[in-house]
Amino acid sequence: MSQNQTNTEITIADQTKKFLVKSMYGFQTILAYGLGQRLGIFEYLYGKAQKIEEKVTSISFTLEELSDNLNLDLRYLDAWVHILIACGIFEIDESRERCAKTAPYIYDLLIDHKGMFYVGQMIAGFYSMASNQDIFVEGIKTGQISTINDIPAAEYKGGQLMSARFGSIVERLFAKRCKEDRKKILKETANIIEIGCGYGFNLEGWMKKYKKAKFVGIDIDPNGIDHAKQLIGENNWSDRVELYNIPLEDYITKTDTKFDMAILNMVLHEMNPDDKYRLSVLENIYTLLKDDGLLIVGDTMIPDIFKPNTKIQLYDVMHKMLEVGFGSKFYDEQSFKELIGSSSFKHAELIRERGDYFWAIRK
Repeated sequence: MSQNQTNTEITIADQTKKFLVKSMYGFQTILAYGLGQRLGIFEYLYGKAQKIEEKVTSISFTLEELSDNLNLDLRYLDAWVHILIACGIFEIDESRERCAKTAPYIYDLLIDHKGMFYVGQMIAGFYSMASNQDIFVEGIKTGQISTINDIPAAEYKGGQLMSARFGSIVERLFAKRCKEDRKKILKETANIIEIGCGYGFNLEGWMKKYKKAKFVGIDIDPNGIDHAKQLIGENNWSDRVELYNIPLEDYITKTDTKFDMAILNMVLHEMNPDDKYRLSVLENIYTLLKDDGLLIVGDTMIPDIFKPNTKIQLYDVMHKMLEVGFGSKFYDEQSFKELIGSSSFKHAELIRERGDYFWAIRK
């Protein structure tokens, strides 16, 4: 029996339901949700919810309300809301005439972008794949590689938010499974550096959890650092964090600080794919860490396409597809261990809980 076969015989009816019914609902949900994000509709509903004092479970609205407040065409809105009712994101609010509302848990999952259950940014990632098919076609034909400068600003920011969502999962798993390390960074003397801090979304999450620690964030993207500085200003954290638009190899020549922890969150796969370069990054981080310091690497682990008996994870493979055009290089568990084994680090442990994971790396 091949790895793709199961004990249950798959029928043509099963396949028809999968590809014609389920996939159609999923595809239309992604398209319509992505449009709603682009048009600011879900952000409007989020703002409306903030004015409600009690716990929000659903948000009601009318087509005229959306049209008036967002300057949108009623006829198009009618079609957009109708498809999302069909897909189960909205439902009819029978308490008012010609009124719709969010279906159960939709506010938590798709609108409350500050909540722990929010998955909207992941769906937006699927939407960006659907809206960028011409880029994929050109890439498949020519092998063309793009850079982050080619990404529309809104999409790049969305990618940063997706990475921060992964970072929040890593932090929760770290707090649960690395309790002694957590005790250290809860102290006032703790120093933490995030290499590739981007727009500062992940850094913001860690700073809210570890209020006594001192942080450093570095990134080569000036727009990212500018946005991170804005976040720091909004939270009045200027006394707790230093931000630098600088490569790691330059930063280590300008500091004597030794860190309790270094964070690489969704950064490794985006670096120069040459292993020699990536090893040089690891050596620089090794130099920055205290003897008992910890390097946290949160990155997608993707097995070889033809590795036998491997369960394919859709979200991991989606990440590969999203970034193939940027020359990204991912590791699986074995190849990552080999990379670390070639560095000065001596210990690498994959901390895993169900589908969540990160690497805890030590001297």
